[in-house]
Amino acid sequence: MQVKFLIQKNKSAILNGGMSIFPFNFILIIFLIKLLLMKKSFIIFISLIILSLAFTSNLAQAQNIIQTQKILEEEKPILFGGGLLLGGGNNSFQLGLNPELLKSYNKYIDAGIIANIYYSSFNMSFGSNEKIKNFQLGAGVFTRVWPIEQFFIQIQPEYNRTWTSANNYSNGVRANTNFGATSILGGIGYGKHNADGMSYFSVMIDLLNADQSPYKIGQARAQPIIRAGAGFPIFRKKKKAD
Repeated sequence: MQVKFLIQKNKSAILNGGMSIFPFNFILIIFLIKLLLMKKSFIIFISLIILSLAFTSNLAQAQNIIQTQKILEEEKPILFGGGLLLGGGNNSFQLGLNPELLKSYNKYIDAGIIANIYYSSFNMSFGSNEKIKNFQLGAGVFTRVWPIEQFFIQIQPEYNRTWTSANNYSNGVRANTNFGATSILGGIGYGKHNADGMSYFSVMIDLLNADQSPYKIGQARAQPIIRAGAGFPIFRKKKKAD
């Protein structure tokens, strides 16, 4: 339960709890006005003391309710999760992992760090003796903005390094190379996020679309990057409400 709601509830409790005193204060004020008109100074003095005691008692009661009903506000947890890619077919195999560490700062903004780990191997053509192997390793940061519930916009700058090897098993020729590229992924997604975890599905493209980007290698244009994943809380911290 949110602290703001509880404080509002406490205010209602204070007002309701003070109703037995406020009418009494009101009656005393009316009585004092009449006494002033009658100029009875001693009774006015006594009535002022009673009125002061009543207001002091009411204030003490209000402070006591707030202090005794203070609770620990649960801070937004840190989530760990990500997505897994597993695929293959005739003479091909691919495995990818995108672990991410995420924190929700409020219901509109998530931010975190992400890693890209990807391996693939395939033959150049069906029945070919030439095999290509790729290993990619990268890291980046991302922000998800939730303008409306369950739909988000994501921006994700990252850097990836690719190691490629080509082996021709028929003649023993082997070649290796490696290169790196900066990417900025942008797109939209659908998901849910709360204190118990998160799940998402997103479609993004590489906005920079560099020739050596792992999202463009071998392609004439930027390709859609489809990802899905989930995350679970790994660290919760409680703090006292102000």
